[in-house]
Amino acid sequence: MRESPAVLLTSGMAGAAYDWEPVLTALSAHRVHRLERPGLDGCAPRPGLPSLDDEADRLSAAADRHGSAVVVAHSVSALHAEAMGRRHPGSLRALVLLDPSCGSASPQPEWSLLAAEALGRRAAPCIAPFGPAIWTAGARAQTSRPLPPPVRAAGRTRFRSPAAITAAWQEYLAFEPMLRDLAVLRQRTTFPPVPVWILTAVGGMRANAAVRWTRCHTRLAGLLGGCHRLLPHSRHQVAWECPDVVVETIEAATESGT
Repeated sequence: MRESPAVLLTSGMAGAAYDWEPVLTALSAHRVHRLERPGLDGCAPRPGLPSLDDEADRLSAAADRHGSAVVVAHSVSALHAEAMGRRHPGSLRALVLLDPSCGSASPQPEWSLLAAEALGRRAAPCIAPFGPAIWTAGARAQTSRPLPPPVRAAGRTRFRSPAAITAAWQEYLAFEPMLRDLAVLRQRTTFPPVPVWILTAVGGMRANAAVRWTRCHTRLAGLLGGCHRLLPHSRHQVAWECPDVVVETIEAATESGT
């Protein structure tokens, strides 16, 4: 029997390693590695906007350090993970998508994105004193539970930094370009035949929004050949809301990748 694969955990927009604290203890028997992105890791942000190809290649390089890996991606990082599978199929053993970003992009001139990125970078030092409060408000909107204490402490500390604020703004601006790039990549490539799980969180959504979100994830599951599970009471931060379900799904993924 092959060795159980490494597990890479990659957070959603403006997320960092601390997002995964609620599931780490239960995954202690596995080789788990939490990935971080520039600026959100306590270091300097990127010189410009992140690209889908760069994020896919970064994930692949991390997986290749362990031979290959099960990738667990939350929210926007699902775009990176799918692109990784398409660009570097040998790096991916299985894929778990936690309430993945889903949909189509609207056109936006590149020059306006570059101007907005430069403006945000200049404004970040002025915003930094309010960073902990902004982070807390955003985090609370994504869960119905009290924030896990280690997550709250780490997030508030991290977002005192202009680097983290700049990185979060860069990721926000890069979101729609990544959706467009992934649509092109899907036309040019096939997704590898690896096990895929998609968890959909619709807690707190209006009925029409929940139906649209679920349908988008159902289409994604069909595209990737994956299993789809609806979490009717979970909000977007699935690892905080339903850590047991997340751990159970990761366990299934590691077994399938053995």
